[in-house]
Amino acid sequence: MIDLSKFITIDKPSTQPVYLQIVNHIISLIKSGVLLPGVKIQPSRDLSKMLNVHRNTVVASYNELHAQGWITVRARKGCFISPTLPDLNPVLLKPDQEKRASYPGHTSFAIDYKLKNELLQQYPSGVSKYVFNEGFPDVRLTPLKELLREYQVIGNRKSARKHLSYSTKEGSLRLREELVKMLRQSRGLNIETDNILITKGAQMAIYLTASLLLKPGDHVIVGEPSYFIVNAMLDRLGARICRVPVDEHGIDVDAVARLCESTPIRMIYVIPHHHHPTTVTLSADRRLKLLDIAAQYKIAVIEDDFDFDIHYENRPTLPMASSDQHGSVIYIGTLTKIFAPTIRLGYVVAPQNFIRLIGQHRVMVDLQGDNLLEEAMAELFVNGAIERHLKKIRSLYKERRDLLCKMLSEQLPGIANFTIPQGGLCLWVTFKGVDTKAISKEALRNGLFIRDGKNHNPPDKDLNAMCIGFASMNPEELREAGQILIDAVLSCMDKG
Repeated sequence: MIDLSKFITIDKPSTQPVYLQIVNHIISLIKSGVLLPGVKIQPSRDLSKMLNVHRNTVVASYNELHAQGWITVRARKGCFISPTLPDLNPVLLKPDQEKRASYPGHTSFAIDYKLKNELLQQYPSGVSKYVFNEGFPDVRLTPLKELLREYQVIGNRKSARKHLSYSTKEGSLRLREELVKMLRQSRGLNIETDNILITKGAQMAIYLTASLLLKPGDHVIVGEPSYFIVNAMLDRLGARICRVPVDEHGIDVDAVARLCESTPIRMIYVIPHHHHPTTVTLSADRRLKLLDIAAQYKIAVIEDDFDFDIHYENRPTLPMASSDQHGSVIYIGTLTKIFAPTIRLGYVVAPQNFIRLIGQHRVMVDLQGDNLLEEAMAELFVNGAIERHLKKIRSLYKERRDLLCKMLSEQLPGIANFTIPQGGLCLWVTFKGVDTKAISKEALRNGLFIRDGKNHNPPDKDLNAMCIGFASMNPEELREAGQILIDAVLSCMDKG
């Protein structure tokens, strides 16, 4: 019998439980051939004395090894290394098979799908000192401890195991109940749980809705400019995109009406609050007129209200869905923008028949959501953590918005033009006398990454504007990054 204590070192300050340290040491000994199949190992009582740990710790280690298949237990004889180890040992397709040098770089078949630069762009990590994104939350403010605590609370319940299995495709009933309360109170939506389906982010909600409704050749109205990823999505679905101007009051509803008179429109995609990228808010009268148009022509309206909660004047206009009497609106929201990009939680609000259909449609790409995350988020609603977090970030983000606007107004008058947004996480700035691509390059040379904004340009038109996210930097960072941007603009003008 091999003395295992000679091979096992316990690191008590480690965050890894002691029993797992023992497990990993023994598995390593088996894989390296020190412990061969059939070899007997020390009884738990003996090994616990040798390692100076509680016997229950060693018992837990042996139970784990047995559960994984590394050891077998024989009554009144002890524990032995399993004759059949649990590691997979695949059978070769042919006896003389050799390991290839590398995986194929290209398919042998044609793919009718081209890479688009605007969809491939990612924000760099560690390359630049500062990054101006296009409207991300500050993940450092995410109430992560509260969220993890709720995971632990749920995990300690006897009912926890049910959340690890398949569940309803509409999402956690508990979270839907909490969303109903929140949406009734904050958005004026007179809904029930049957009117909600939870998705992994608003992006997924938009895709499921559009792919359910559209056939190739269908006409869809979007604003100009609009969210370029949705435009790419609609293009991929075979839709014919009809662009309508967006002014300081939102999408031009009169232009929408004229288009509907001449073209069979299937769907309208609109961002009423803090339209991306321009940040303008669709006026109340235009919202009501758009509802009338949708009802008259029986058009589906996707109301993408991704950052309704981040409003700084405390009097946001209610969504169109709150006044929809005909079932025209599919309302889409998200919790991702108030927490962090990795917390993928969005939702679709619509008439019950649509929710049943989109739930069935969802199964084609995703059987269900993240049960544990949804349950934990429901608890954060119940204990008030979400409301407290919202009040906190509204105040902080408003301060950051005002700081960036002040810097640009004072140092780039007549050059950087913008309207102070009523909410949201970014600023839409058009530049006069200097090209945004040149600004982006100059800023990068001085440690600031910022996109040149060309991805937001409509076909054959250069808006020469940038979407500048202010929320993810604290005031000190924002001052430094903002100054680099301002200096880059002034430097480009001097060179020009």
